[in-house]
Formats: sequence, C-alpha cells, structure tokens
Amino acid sequence: MKDSRFETSLFARIVKFPALILFGCCLTLSVSAIEKLKVEDVVRKHLQSIGTPEQRAAASHRVILGKVKFSFRARGTGQTEGNTVLASDGIMSLIGMEFPNPEYPHERLGFDGKTFSTGHIRPGVRTLLGDFLKNRDVVFKEGLLGGTLSTAWPLLDLATRNPKLDYEGTQKINGRETYVLGYNPRKGSDFQIKLYFDAETFQHVRSTYEQVISAMQGRTDKDSARQSASRYQMVEDFSDYKNEGQLTLPHSYKLQLLIDDYTGTSRSEWELILTQFDLNHPVAADSFNVDAYKPGM
Repeated sequence: MKDSRFETSLFARIVKFPALILFGCCLTLSVSAIEKLKVEDVVRKHLQSIGTPEQRAAASHRVILGKVKFSFRARGTGQTEGNTVLASDGIMSLIGMEFPNPEYPHERLGFDGKTFSTGHIRPGVRTLLGDFLKNRDVVFKEGLLGGTLSTAWPLLDLATRNPKLDYEGTQKINGRETYVLGYNPRKGSDFQIKLYFDAETFQHVRSTYEQVISAMQGRTDKDSARQSASRYQMVEDFSDYKNEGQLTLPHSYKLQLLIDDYTGTSRSEWELILTQFDLNHPVAADSFNVDAYKPGM
C-alpha cells in the first residue's frame, strides 16, 4: 500500500545533497505599442527574462524544495501545511507534497516522458487534484503545470512541442498589464488555455485552464431545465521572482482548482513558498513514475 511513507522515501531519493537537508515605468508602454507585439516577440522576451540560451540549457535538471499551505472549501472547510518538492529533467516532471493529515497525507503528480501518473492516498482512491488531472493529463504532459519552475516548460522548446499560440491582447492582473497568449496543444485539449506575461518584465505570471461541459438532456423539458452545465477552472499564479544561480525564477507559486458540477461546488488552493533550488541536480528517471514508485526502494 502506497501511504504517507511516500514523502520520506521520495524526498530521500530525489534530494541527496547536504544543503537540502538542512505604478510608474509601466506607463511608458502604450496600449497601441502592446497590441502590436507578435507572438514570437512575447515568447522571445519571455525566454530572455529567464536567462540566456546557455544559462537555460545549463539548468537541465532541477530539484526545488519549499513549504506548502493547502486550503479547501466546499460544504465544509479545512486547511493543512506541509512540505513540497518540484523535480524536472527535460520533459519529465514531478510535483510532490506531504502533509501531516491522515485524510490527505500527500499529493504526487508525475510525468516520465511517456505516461502521466498520480499516486493514491488509499487503495483505489486518488486525491481530488490527482483525479482531476488524471482525466486531463495534457496540461502535465505539455509541461505547462509549474510554469518556468520546470525544465518541461513548453516555451523552452516550441519546435518539439509545436503548439498553436495566439495573441489575445492584454489584461490587467493585480493592477499590472499583461500580454495574453492562447495555448492550444498540437493534439488538442478539452481546456481553453491562456498564458499571461507581465508587460514590463515578460515574466510568466499566470496560466488559466477552463472547461465547460454542457448540461445533459433530460427525459422531458422540465428535467432538462433542472440540468446545469459543469464548469472547471484551474489557475496558476507565479510571483516573487528572484535570481537562482544564473536564472530568474518565481519563489511563490499558487495553484487553485474550482469545480462546479453535479457533485457541488468546491474550491481548493495550494500555496507554495519555494526556498531551496538546485538547478543542476540529476533525478532518477523512475522517480517521475509515481504510480510505480514503492516506498523503501
């Protein structure tokens, strides 16, 4: 049975080095100037905001540690705090969290380059986030989840990913202007995906994933009138950018999941504060398959 022992052994497998044990200038950008930018201009300036091509290539495998606060609101509310690890190597990526809570002992999501996997908190039972992504794994396979924190971030290798990118104008987020790009994976997606970049720094500050499923047709008109559409929204926010080695990366990462369907309405939030970065730390390939992982291996 894969239980809360995951966090200890997974962290031990991935983290093997001692250090880890232990309103102004934006006005110069006119709306007309912003609207004239092409998709390739936004992408190019965004990549420059991370580091030079040589610096980005040198950070080819990463391990990032920090703290995470989880909160949940549905019919009731709850919250807990724990530890988190983000690991990546090329297109492979992993997000792990551990909590001192028997009902929610951990979160683990991984892509080994071929298959997306998510761990179980009890035999046959996944977490809400794991179950949600299991049926919408394109966002993880595309390397979108985690943004620039991961080496799998698709804008680092558009030639391989080959998505369709569309310029969708500008939008203010927390009082700052951002450029908005629509992202459509090569093989398509049930999600409407949008990426947001600060208009001054070109840093990636938000990703949104939205899906609406039309209401089912009832047996009668009255039954149909009682049905309602199902709505799903996942939002990632990135902030507190700082230098780590030769790269500039976010140290605050917030993930929100909103579900409004026949089961009711719920809102979950994971707020990660990242404090320890190793941008050239190899990770065993089998660590990214969290379904196959067995504690103690």
